[in-house]
Amino acid sequence: MLLVLVAAAPSLALLVYFYLRDRYDREPIGCLLVAYLLGMYAMLAAQSMGAVLADAVSEEWLHTGGEPARLFEAFVLSGLVEEVAKWVMLLAAVYYWRAFDEPLDGLIYGVAIALGFATLENFFYLSSHGVGIAWQRAVFAVPAHALFGGAMGYYAGRIKFSAKAGRRVASVWRDQILCLALPVLFHAAYNFALLHGLNWFIWVAITVLSLGFWVFVLRRVRRAQKASPFRPKTMLPFRMQPPAGGV
Repeated sequence: MLLVLVAAAPSLALLVYFYLRDRYDREPIGCLLVAYLLGMYAMLAAQSMGAVLADAVSEEWLHTGGEPARLFEAFVLSGLVEEVAKWVMLLAAVYYWRAFDEPLDGLIYGVAIALGFATLENFFYLSSHGVGIAWQRAVFAVPAHALFGGAMGYYAGRIKFSAKAGRRVASVWRDQILCLALPVLFHAAYNFALLHGLNWFIWVAITVLSLGFWVFVLRRVRRAQKASPFRPKTMLPFRMQPPAGGV
């Protein structure tokens, strides 16, 4: 029971934090719970997919193959496989829910899926390595999953409500690419740094990356809040389309 609580506590705290950012039309708790459970299922699916892809190369190569092996592990076995599993849950299921009725909802549900994923991953990881490393995962790994999911969900929300915003087809296609590509790149960069060991330089790199992810996602939270159709009419309107050159 202690292990379950330690594994789940960081995810639940972050889920509450992002849930409270939805100021104008908060999501039903039941929908958040289902999205959270879908994230757990995504973790099991990713684990299976990763095992199949790992079998395609030798285990010896993954340990001794140098930078090419690290790139494969970070970008394919971690970044691509794990984010595709979350992406499928978001766009194949949650995307069509009636409760998904404003752009910020995509970000909230993306975070919920990612934190369900992180909870189960954290449980397995702490079961194998002990609770002594729980603080490291609570500070870095679990929030990173939330931020990857937030980036994915933000662009899913832009895609769903693009017609109402009157956006160009090219912008919609860009958002469809970014919806998956950015979480994969963020996740892969994070894991690639970790694969080089845990010396002081890597801790600095991970800290800088994490702060950059936080800034990126929180800026998009503010954009989505301002674009909410449930925002009080006395506030100034806000266009969904970002400034030229921004993502």
